[in-house]
Amino acid sequence: MSKKRLFIAIALPENILIELDQLQTKLKPFCRDAKWARPAGIHLTLKFLGSVDPEQISSITEVLKSAATGHSEPIVRAQGCGFFPNPRRPNVLWVGIEANLQSLQQRIEEEMASLGFEKETRPFSPHLTLARFKDPRGLLPLAQETQKFSNQSFGEFIAKSFILFESILRPQGAEHRAVETFPLGRNS
Repeated sequence: MSKKRLFIAIALPENILIELDQLQTKLKPFCRDAKWARPAGIHLTLKFLGSVDPEQISSITEVLKSAATGHSEPIVRAQGCGFFPNPRRPNVLWVGIEANLQSLQQRIEEEMASLGFEKETRPFSPHLTLARFKDPRGLLPLAQETQKFSNQSFGEFIAKSFILFESILRPQGAEHRAVETFPLGRNS
């Protein structure tokens, strides 16, 4: 059986996806060479697992059930936008996330490490990826336009669950399928 490309994320409600789509529409004229994320595919990644043997999925879902237990439903705000690593040499255009997700993300990180997945060495920086750039040259107009939205709110919601997703790579872009959903806010 072929491996599956998996990640763990919080899905976004329709109202925020609409806001992100409108933001992309405003910014696209300033950079046509970007690889823009399809709004329907934008999500809040908690952990990227990579290529996984299908036999491991049941173990993964068991530890994720454990990770979800006892965590409250956080309020998630999509707020502002910027660039990784910085506006002078951008690789990624993002919308920021304000939410108390550290303990949940850390628990997922630890549970996945117990199954042999490598721990992320970079600090957790919750964000929504709007676009990626192969070449940082010529992006000054986009950086200048993006500053107009640096403090804008794109909505908020209560995250009631997180999801184990499979990412299927297609020529028109990745398709994400929910493998299993893990409700938050339960004690057992």
